[in-house]
Amino acid sequence: MPPSLITSSLPATPSDSESDDPLHSLLLATDLIPLAEDVTKFAGVDYATSQAGILEVTLNGTIVKIKHDGGAAGCGGKVWPAGELLSRYLISARDNETYLAHEALWKESAKRKIKIIELGSGTGLVGLAMGKAYSLATKDCAVEDAGLDIVVTDQANMLSLMEDNIELNQLEETVSAEVLDWGTDLPDNYINPCPDVILAADCVYFEPAFPLLEKTLLDLTGDNTLVLMSYKRRRKADNRFFQSIKRSFRIEEIKDYDEYKEFSRNTVFLYRLIRKTLRR
Repeated sequence: MPPSLITSSLPATPSDSESDDPLHSLLLATDLIPLAEDVTKFAGVDYATSQAGILEVTLNGTIVKIKHDGGAAGCGGKVWPAGELLSRYLISARDNETYLAHEALWKESAKRKIKIIELGSGTGLVGLAMGKAYSLATKDCAVEDAGLDIVVTDQANMLSLMEDNIELNQLEETVSAEVLDWGTDLPDNYINPCPDVILAADCVYFEPAFPLLEKTLLDLTGDNTLVLMSYKRRRKADNRFFQSIKRSFRIEEIKDYDEYKEFSRNTVFLYRLIRKTLRR
C-alpha cells in the first residue's frame, strides 16, 4: 500500500466544544476509545497515538487535508484505518463504471444532485475524500443543479471540526456538516427523498449504540439506497449488530478491490448494504 498520511508542521487547536448531554454523547466517553493494541498501523502511522495537527491524506493521488484534535473530543476527532479504507475505495473507483459499486450513480450525477449522507463522520475524512475526488474529476464540466450533495454528520461536539475541514479543502459547494444523533427523529429533508448513498466508517464499536445506529439506517434508507460501511473488528459483540441488521439489509463484503487484502488481514472490512424490499 502506498504511503497515505503525512503530518505537516501546522498545529491545530483542539476543539473546546462539548455535547450538552454528556450521558448521550457517545464519543466523549473515554472508555469507548479503542485500545492502542487494537489499532492497526498503516504506512507507519499509529492511528491511536497521532497528535493533534493537520494531516495531508494522500489517497490514490487525491490529497485531502484533515485537521484532527488527537482525540481531545473523543475518538471521533482522529483518523482511523476504517476511514482510510472507505476513502480509498471511493476514490479508486471514481474513474470507472463501478464507482460506488453502483454504476448508475456516476452517470446520474451529471444529470441531477446525488444525495449522500455520512454517519459518524468525526473529522469528515470519508465525505471530504469523495467530494474532493468528484471535484477534481468534474472541474471542467460541472453542471448546475447536478453533481454530489454530501452531508457529513456527527454529534454536536464534532461539528466545528467537520466545518473546519470542509473549509480547509475548499469544498463548501459540495459538502456541508450537520449534527445528527443516531436514534432520533430525522428532519424531513433527510428522508424526503431518501439518500442515494449512506457512508459509515467505524461506526460499529459501542454495543449500547447498536440499536440507535440500526434505527437511523432503517429510517434513512429506501429501496434504492446504497450503504457503504467500513468496520474495524475489535470485539465479538460487534457481530450482534450485523446479525440484527441482516433482517432488513442484504450484506455483501466488498472483496474485489486491489488494496482490500491488506486491510482485511488487519481485521478492517468493507461492506455493501442494500435494503431488502420494503413492505408498502
